Amino acid sequence: MTDHIDVPVVIVGGGSCGLSLSIFLSNQGVQHVLFERHPSTSILPKAHIINQRTMEIFRQHGIADEIIAQGTPPRQLSQVVWQTSLAGDGPLDRKVLGTIHTWGCKQGTETNATYQRDAPHLPTNLPLLRSEPILRAIAESHNPGKVLFQHTVTDFEEQEDCVLVHVSNKDGTQYTYRTTYLVGADGGKTIGPKIGVEMQGPKGLRKIVSTHFKADLSEYWDDRTGIAHFCNPSLGLGMRSGSMLPLGPTWGRYSEEWQMHFAIGVDDPVFPREEAVSRIRQLLKLPDLELEVLSLSNWVLERVLADKYREGRVFIGGDSAHRHPPTTGLGLNTAVQDAQNLAWKLAYVLQGKASPKLLDTYAMERHPIGKIVCDWAFFTSQRHHVIAKAIGIEEGKPEANEAHFLNMFNENSEIGKASLAYLQYVIDGQKVEFAAHEMDLGFVYPQGSFVPDGSAPPPRDPLHQLYIPTTRPGHRLPHAWLDRRGDMISTHDLVGTGGAFLLVTNRDGSEWISAARKAAKARSIELRVAQIVAPLDKPATEEYVDLELQWASVKGIGAGGAILVRPDNIVAWRATGPGSMQDIADAFDQICGRNDKVIINGSK
Repeated sequence: MTDHIDVPVVIVGGGSCGLSLSIFLSNQGVQHVLFERHPSTSILPKAHIINQRTMEIFRQHGIADEIIAQGTPPRQLSQVVWQTSLAGDGPLDRKVLGTIHTWGCKQGTETNATYQRDAPHLPTNLPLLRSEPILRAIAESHNPGKVLFQHTVTDFEEQEDCVLVHVSNKDGTQYTYRTTYLVGADGGKTIGPKIGVEMQGPKGLRKIVSTHFKADLSEYWDDRTGIAHFCNPSLGLGMRSGSMLPLGPTWGRYSEEWQMHFAIGVDDPVFPREEAVSRIRQLLKLPDLELEVLSLSNWVLERVLADKYREGRVFIGGDSAHRHPPTTGLGLNTAVQDAQNLAWKLAYVLQGKASPKLLDTYAMERHPIGKIVCDWAFFTSQRHHVIAKAIGIEEGKPEANEAHFLNMFNENSEIGKASLAYLQYVIDGQKVEFAAHEMDLGFVYPQGSFVPDGSAPPPRDPLHQLYIPTTRPGHRLPHAWLDRRGDMISTHDLVGTGGAFLLVTNRDGSEWISAARKAAKARSIELRVAQIVAPLDKPATEEYVDLELQWASVKGIGAGGAILVRPDNIVAWRATGPGSMQDIADAFDQICGRNDKVIINGSK
């Protein structure tokens, strides 16, 4: 009788990263167990914006429908507003200082059309306390009895061919698991420190108090608003301002639950609940508001990135690898995308389809993305100070502030109108946070598990607004709607959930199809094939029709060309036209780490 339980993968942490990884591994046939020390998923709202890249991943793995069903409708997520207060009857109450359209959700705008064109779903909004139970239910249904909450990993030790993981359940019973690979998705609490991860970057930027509460604000809330920032001349900015958002489950003005964020000093003591209630009433100008505090958390803002994502057989992802300000809504999304990148690579190595060298590309690919995300979140967070300056409030001078605001809203004051117009101009610049379309979809892996084709990358927009779809290796496969026998599907639906590669070609690509199928079969790799034809071509049964010529505008290949796509919808290889059939066999070997002549880092 053994004194340990064998399992190929152990996941530590039952948040968005760990639960997503569990779902992805299950869909690819990888046995695993997940341990979470808490009794439930998050009881705090925390992250809430789910961007287009994550939504298409959720679509691929059968998660998106429930997220959309519970998430905020686009119309009720279409603006962020800066205003003096929510209520009140004074001359400066309920005044709107400025607004900005957000996340492509405003119908009829050019931004909305662009977002609709570039991905199968718009972004949505669903706080962790509602999204994580969805992920947990799916993970448990896919892997019954092995998604274990109230189980604490007390220690682990890596050996030559395995990792021994010591676990204690809620009753104190001790177990030891022997696993091939361990993944830390626990927010950096245990796994990262144990393998010597150093979180690098500025810490202790400021302390945020987040209050989750119930209240009826239907009389006051603008139904289009996803986030409101409050700034009243009598209260000032800094420690006296706040930001609020609805949390559902009903959305818009009839939301039952809300969250208010405001800052306090980094060294200030824990903020008491009674003072939070008083602050909320003061900011909203609702002194008699009946509210019930559901949770209150004090957390410190930081911008830190792990110096490594792996040590031997142990990997980290999500908040264990990168923590940053919530602006641009990148935290949850980057965590899910870490999990997607790692899942297929673990599956391929464990199933003997790839060399263990493939796992080296996880850090190669995701660490640079983690840095970009941390830097951009920090940058967009700092831009709020620019807006604060443009508002023009002087701390400790309420009379001067009131006069300034009265002037801004005086239609007969040229300087007042100029001040308000300039403030809107500055707020418009916050599109770097609320419309960072290229940040969500236009990422590229500078090196990793793909075969470079020598082509130049598309130009990057320094403000990350303009996303240019491309099939260049190392980039996300562009989305396009295709027709197959009357059904409209996304190019992102072609890969499926089971870990297959995808070959995309046209009617002239039959030789690539034969060569790819032969190469994939020899390597025990499942291959899907999609031949995409023009609208006027009479399609064969197995062909897909590019009805709106959307694919034609982004495919980047000519007649007889082909594109090989990884299981995570990243382009891995491309031939712009006919070529040597050996090329595709060599591509599989390079992508999967079996070609010793080529280093898996995008260079020879």
